[in-house]
Amino acid sequence: MLGGADDAVALIDAPTGHPVTYGELRAAIAAVAYRPGLVFVFARNDVATVVGFLGALAAGVPVALLDARMSEARGRALVDAYQPETIVGRDLPAGAGGVAPHPALGVLLTTSGATGSPKLVRLGRVAVEANARAIARGLALGPGEVAPTSLPIHYAYGLSIVTSHLAVGATVLLTDDGLASDDFWRACRSHGATSLAGVPYSYEMLRRLDLDRVAPTSLRTLTQAGGRLAPAQVDRFAALARARGGGLYVMYGQTEATARIAIATPDDLAQHAGTVGRAIDGGGLAIEDGEVVFRGPSVMLGYATTRADLARGDELGGVLATGDLGRLDGELLYITGRTKRIAKVFGLRLNLDELEAALTQTAEAPALAAVGDGDKLTILVESDDPAVLALVRRTLLAHTGVHPSGVAVTAVAALPRLASGKIDYSALASR
Repeated sequence: MLGGADDAVALIDAPTGHPVTYGELRAAIAAVAYRPGLVFVFARNDVATVVGFLGALAAGVPVALLDARMSEARGRALVDAYQPETIVGRDLPAGAGGVAPHPALGVLLTTSGATGSPKLVRLGRVAVEANARAIARGLALGPGEVAPTSLPIHYAYGLSIVTSHLAVGATVLLTDDGLASDDFWRACRSHGATSLAGVPYSYEMLRRLDLDRVAPTSLRTLTQAGGRLAPAQVDRFAALARARGGGLYVMYGQTEATARIAIATPDDLAQHAGTVGRAIDGGGLAIEDGEVVFRGPSVMLGYATTRADLARGDELGGVLATGDLGRLDGELLYITGRTKRIAKVFGLRLNLDELEAALTQTAEAPALAAVGDGDKLTILVESDDPAVLALVRRTLLAHTGVHPSGVAVTAVAALPRLASGKIDYSALASR
């Protein structure tokens, strides 16, 4: 997994500025001694988390990366479900252990939508390394890159920043500070950050912050995944990165595929608006009954909800039905919606993802979410500007044909979001 020379810098601890060379990192990984069974690492974007994660992989001990900020009740529920022999980063008693995990199992991650469920994604060690190297090739990463942890490491996208850069001998700048923090940008400037990764919500923040003003001149590459970025924002940030001598890469992925499934290069975006790119190296894409299907070595082994599930082997055979609707134009993939994000309102069948995309593009709302049931379609908008709300309503009625009595456009201070930055639709459903 580690591709750097011993004297090259692998990690930089942003709060202290302390560098960790590849040689020092290899020695720290070799010194990790976990009991056989399962390790829970309550992850932060710090050196201890990276060493703990890589140490478990090297020792062949499965590791679950969990949000260090999760509630005490949620942490205890996961311990009860999985009975880990070792817990790192949280003062919780270890479990009693249980069935031996399958030899191929490497990493357990929460699904992007799992807020209360014990469901975890089972990833093989081979999948983690294969995906890291495929991402590195797709983004043309090399030893000179310096990537800040702009997303949580326990999130598949955030973890892939670490693994893909370490695989090629690059440097990872470890920080738990968010994009709105002066300390984050101070660290990026001090250590010459060359790239920045974000989800759509991140890019809305970057638009408000004026990225070109706060970012160091060394920052030239932008990557985006975790949902659809509005076309106007794609154009905005592609132009910004291009003016800096780099480019914007738009990517499509799922935790169930370790991280990335497809990558759109700057040239792809310039010539094929709306695409999420081509399958990563070693993978393949198909559309089956309208659904995107991915095949490759980075597909998960399956899901788990209890300790007993960890003994199960590969249940998917490298084939992932993504749950996303899409189309292929040659090798290029376009995502059109979710199979489960369909609502019927007054008898009309509406794809809520397509509707959100159309409203965001046409009405230029900062952020919105669509929810629907049998007699009401509700659009929640992060804006209290009457003109924006009125435009969203007009656009909605024109786009759907739903009777006005079945439409509600509501201002909210902030949409509920998961740690990944994605909208938490389960929280919206319980409102």
